[in-house]
Amino acid sequence: MEKRLFLLTSLLLLLMVILTVKQESTKDWTKYQEKYFTQQIAHLKAKLGYSKDPEGQKKIQQEIASYENRKPEIINLVLPNGNVERCKTCHIGIEEISDSHPSNTFGCAVCHGGNPLSLDKETAHSQMNGEGHPGSLDVVTLSCGGTGVDGVSCHSGNQETEKNEVDLVKTSIMSTKAGELSFIRIMLGIDKTKDVPDLVKGQSAFLFSNPLQGRPKEDVFQKDCLSQCHQSGGNIPTFVTQNDKTQSSTQNSTHDYAKGNGCEVCHVLTNPTHEYEGDDVTLEGITNGRGMTHRLTTEIPYMQCNQCHNQGTHDPLNMKFTVRADESKVIRDWKAGEITNSDREQDYYLPGEIFAQCEVSLDCIDCHTRQDVMGDNKLWTSQYDAVHIQCMDCHGTPEKFPQLKKIVNKQDIAFDEKITNSKFPSLELGDEILLSAKGEELPFLRYKENEWLQVSRVTGKTFRIPQVMGSNCQQDPKEQGADSCHKCHDQTH
Repeated sequence: MEKRLFLLTSLLLLLMVILTVKQESTKDWTKYQEKYFTQQIAHLKAKLGYSKDPEGQKKIQQEIASYENRKPEIINLVLPNGNVERCKTCHIGIEEISDSHPSNTFGCAVCHGGNPLSLDKETAHSQMNGEGHPGSLDVVTLSCGGTGVDGVSCHSGNQETEKNEVDLVKTSIMSTKAGELSFIRIMLGIDKTKDVPDLVKGQSAFLFSNPLQGRPKEDVFQKDCLSQCHQSGGNIPTFVTQNDKTQSSTQNSTHDYAKGNGCEVCHVLTNPTHEYEGDDVTLEGITNGRGMTHRLTTEIPYMQCNQCHNQGTHDPLNMKFTVRADESKVIRDWKAGEITNSDREQDYYLPGEIFAQCEVSLDCIDCHTRQDVMGDNKLWTSQYDAVHIQCMDCHGTPEKFPQLKKIVNKQDIAFDEKITNSKFPSLELGDEILLSAKGEELPFLRYKENEWLQVSRVTGKTFRIPQVMGSNCQQDPKEQGADSCHKCHDQTH
C-alpha cells in the first residue's frame, strides 16, 4: 500500500514538473504568434475560395504554405539609432500607425513608452504613456510632442507655431471647455464678460476650482458638463448591441461610455461600439475604447465628429442632456457602401435644424480649419470667436472675391497640411490658395483656371464654389454667421 502511494506521489510530482516546464517553454508571445498564423491562414483560405485567377490562386496557396511552415520567433526591430524593440513579437499583426510614422524608423516606444525590450506583458507595459492611449492630453507632451529617434522635434518644440499641435490643442475650445464655462457663468450673473478670471492656457475648465462659486448644481455641472469632453479624458456616447438591436449607451446605464483620449478621438477612426477590428490578436476581446485599427488619419469623416456632436440637446440651466429621438437612425456601418445625400442630412442635423446645402454636402473638416479644431494659442471663451472660417472666405462678398495667396516657397506652412487621400491634388509651387479672414492658409480651397474650387479632404471630390460677386445674393459682409446665410440658403431636416 505504501509502495503504491509512493509511486502515485512520484507520478504526481513528475506530472507537475512536466506541466511547469511546458508552461515555462510556452510563452505568451508564442501563443499570440501561433494564433496570428492560424488567423491569417483562415483569411487566405477564404480569399482562395473567391479567387478565379489561376496565378492569383497560386500566390495565395504559397502564402498559406508560408504561414503553415512558420514557427514563432522573437522579432527584434532595430531602429536607425541602434535601439532594439521587441513589441512586434507579441503585437505581430498590428497595423502601421501611418505612412509618415513607419515603425521601422520610429519604433513603438517613442509614442507608447513602456519597456520595449521585455517579452513579459506586465514589465513591457509598465510606464506606458496613457495606458495604451498616447494621444491622451495628460501625456501627449511625452508622445506626440516628444522627439523622434532621429532627434527631430515632433508636434511640439518647432520654430513654426502652427506645427506645435500638441501645445495648440491644449488651448482649443474643445480642450479647455472655456466656452461652456464662460456661457454658464454669464447666464448666472457671475461674470460680466466672456473672459473667465484665473483660467489659463493649457488648463482644462473641468479643473477650474468652484466654477459656479457654490451655486446649486455646481457638482452636476462639473461632473456632467465640464467633464464630458473627448479632449480632456471625458466620456463619449457609445453604442451597444443587445437582442440584435444597436442602441446608445446614453440610454442604457448598464454600459459605460468610451473614454475620450485627446488626439486619438479625431485621428483614429472608430465604429459605433468602439471595438477593434484589426489583425492584432492581443487586442481581441477589448470591446470598448479602441479604434477600428491601429491607424492614424487626416481624412476625418463627419461620422467621427458625430461621436460627440449632434447627439442631442443641452439644457444648460438645468444641467440636462436629452438624447435625440431619432438617434438610432444615425448609427451606420461606415463600410456599408455609398452614403446618400439623404443619409448625410439625417446624420448631420437634429430634427428641425436648418442648414445650407453646402454644409451637408461637405464633411466637417472641409470647412473647419486646423486652427479652428486644434487651437491657435489663444484662450477663446466663445465658439463664434474661436472659428477661423467665415462664409465670405470661400464665397467672397458683393464687392470682392475671396482673399488669395500664391505658393512660391516649398517651406510654406501650407505644405504641412498633410492630406492622405490619394484623390486629393498635391500642392505645387504656383498654386493659388485661399486665406481665411484670420489669415490662415486653406490649401484645400484653390483658384484655378478662373474657377474657385474646393476639394474634399475626405472623399477627394471637387466642388465649384459659387461667388457672391455678380450674383443676386444680398449678403451683408458684416453678417457672416450661418444664421444669416440660412435666411435665404436653407433646408430643414
